[in-house]
Amino acid sequence: MTSRPLALVALLLLAPLAACTPDDETDASTGCAERVRVASRAIEPDDQVRLLDDALLACNSYEGFRAQVGQYPGIIGYDLDTFLELRCVNATDERVGATAACRAVVAPPTTPPEDTEVELVFVGDTIDGRRVEIRPSSDVPFEGDIPEVVQQTVDIAVESGCLGVLRQRNIWLDRVDDSDLGDIASVFAQHAQNVAVYIGCEPDPIAPEPDA
Repeated sequence: MTSRPLALVALLLLAPLAACTPDDETDASTGCAERVRVASRAIEPDDQVRLLDDALLACNSYEGFRAQVGQYPGIIGYDLDTFLELRCVNATDERVGATAACRAVVAPPTTPPEDTEVELVFVGDTIDGRRVEIRPSSDVPFEGDIPEVVQQTVDIAVESGCLGVLRQRNIWLDRVDDSDLGDIASVFAQHAQNVAVYIGCEPDPIAPEPDA
């Protein structure tokens, strides 16, 4: 008469132990397995996507999510990593992109820090056809992303026409032999020459620099 109650007690004691095997412990504590199972039964695609989002939030590892989804072949129409690459960046709930499964597949953005400074460099042609890089300095201030002199030459063309631009060109031609600003002066002179040609001044060609 006592064997049946003892057997029942033994069964009740063993049942919880069987349900908490190491393989299922994580899923049982987070609801991962149940939410994937519910998603697998959804009929409407939108409902299934929403429910899979819930599962991503519940599963605390990529391996756990993969194991549960793998129990329902066809729940996702393509491979799991492709699904994650698409869903993790398109979900409106920002928490989805931060889940363990998403972090395992989607690389973090590599945008530079906001305080990254961009070096200003203006590249111009000298009167002898060389390309020279000009950077802002106390001698060569910039206006925006170009040297002030370049903008000034354009302004002079508007205000004073050919005479003003050619005068500007000659000022910089006289400084080409300057040891500190020689190449820069040559760039500014050539730029003034180009502007003069553009506005129809028909300037005389700039004589090439004599060989040293």
